[in-house]
Amino acid sequence: MIEEIKDRYILEGIEIGEARGEARGQLKEKINDILTVLQTRCGQVPSDISEELNRRKDLVALQSLFILALQCNSSDEFAKALK
Repeated sequence: MIEEIKDRYILEGIEIGEARGEARGQLKEKINDILTVLQTRCGQVPSDISEELNRRKDLVALQSLFILALQCNSSDEFAKALK
């Protein structure tokens, strides 16, 4: 009985860890996509943009920023939208 409960909590912990890891992976992937687009369109990306993006934890907001990166004409224009 105690072993079953212990095993259930262990499995639950593994599932939670996997879900968190997946979420972090999605955030990192979207941030990398944004930085790739900015670098391709605008050249060198200032470190403050990169640092600010890495602080973001909302995937929906990052998706909006990805679209903005596709549309903006400069990294300065993008940086203004980050604030």
